[in-house]
Parts: sequence; C-alpha cells; structure tokens
Amino acid sequence: MTSMALIEAKGWADQLMDSAFRGRGDKEKSARYRLSKKTGVPESYLFRLQYKTAEMKDVAGSVYRALMIAYDNACRTNEDAADKYRAQRLELRGHHETADEKPAQAGLGMDSSNN
Repeated sequence: MTSMALIEAKGWADQLMDSAFRGRGDKEKSARYRLSKKTGVPESYLFRLQYKTAEMKDVAGSVYRALMIAYDNACRTNEDAADKYRAQRLELRGHHETADEKPAQAGLGMDSSNN
C-alpha cells in the first residue's frame, strides 16, 4: 500500500517533468537532469518516482518537501504570468474603448454643399 505522501510526490514530479520538457527534440533524461538540478532531488529518485512507484512504500521527507516547494513555485509563477497578462489585456481594452469614443472629424466624407 502506498502512502498519500508518495502519491502527492509522484503527481508533483510528473507535473514538474512535463514543464521541464523543452520541445520535440528534448530527451526525458535531459528534462530529468534539469529538474534534478532545480529541485535538488537526485535523478535516480525522480526516475523511481516515475517508473517504480509500485515498489516504493513511502517517500523521503526531503524529497517530498523539495518537490512540494518546486511545484508551488511553478504554480505561483504561472498565476503571476496570468495576472500580468490579464492586466495588460484589460489595459489594452481600456485604451481601445476610449479610442472608439473619439468624435469623428466634422464633415469628413460628406459634401457640405448639398445641405
């Protein structure tokens, strides 16, 4: 039976591995290496979390904490970027609406001699 901490750690490691990939030509080992350097969790432990979770009974506290902090930081970074994008979008929307409210130039495109 696996512990809840192990299940959470595996989920965080999977999400962090997904975010560590750099595109089509990237290798899983390279992404695992970058994640290992970023979190301080050994590559072999990340490999075990990904492929040998059924054999594990628990997760080391230091690994659990490192993955939790890295996952929280990734989520916070994503949310900050979304908030920044939303603020920029609303700012642009505000400028767009004021631009639409400008009055047209008098007589533009109309022949004033016919009135």
